[in-house]
Amino acid sequence: MERQVLYFVLFIALALPFIFPNIPFKTSEPSPEIKHAYEFVENLPQGCRVIFSIDYGPSSMPETHPMVMAMARQLFKKDCKIAVMTLWRFEGILMGNDAMNTVSRQMGKEYEKDWVMLGFRPGISAVLTNIGVDFKSVFSSDIKGTPIEEIGFLKDVKTITDFDLVVDFAAGATADSWVQITGARYGVPIIVGSTAVIAPGLYPYWQAGQIKGLIGGLRGAADYEKLVNTRGLATIGMMSQTFGHWVILFFILLGNIFYFFGRRFRR
Repeated sequence: MERQVLYFVLFIALALPFIFPNIPFKTSEPSPEIKHAYEFVENLPQGCRVIFSIDYGPSSMPETHPMVMAMARQLFKKDCKIAVMTLWRFEGILMGNDAMNTVSRQMGKEYEKDWVMLGFRPGISAVLTNIGVDFKSVFSSDIKGTPIEEIGFLKDVKTITDFDLVVDFAAGATADSWVQITGARYGVPIIVGSTAVIAPGLYPYWQAGQIKGLIGGLRGAADYEKLVNTRGLATIGMMSQTFGHWVILFFILLGNIFYFFGRRFRR
């Protein structure tokens, strides 16, 4: 069989979920750390105030972007307010604006009323330490220059402890700093959504009870979408990956069948 045929069949299998996203697809039960994250968010009070720290760039977008969007939908349904910031240079601003603008348009939410982008501040330890003492000394305005005092849901914020939850969507070491400074020193609940490659290093925080939940990689994002009852890019991505694996396994099996039958006929 020509290799071009194999590549074409694999391409069709990978593309099919993106062309027909409503193909029936059953996923396994979400793991406990993802369920705990969902349940903690679900049990937050109506109209709660949450920090999203968008600490990843375009290279990690397929894994982490769906997590941001799924949790934003869940929070917006509870009329919660989201302040978005980043410790990941200016890439985090682009990623955060893209995800939040998409969800807010879909759900009829308004900038500065339901969510706001605070932007990037350098120096992870200094930023996290100082927002625990005086939030407005670090973030005095949003990225559009609007003073914090003029943003309704932030005007009475004094420190990070005035938020009900911090969620760090991470592709690097920022989650460690959030847990060790904001969680340990100021007692603010933390949830982490991370790329698959760094998730194993974050499990000790989950096992020790230092974070309220952990969403790891594309599989974790797809599980969270399932709990939020939405079929987003993570679920579609898992479908594509699964279909691709099925095709590869089929051709491996087919190749072995031809090989063994060929040996018999040659004898």
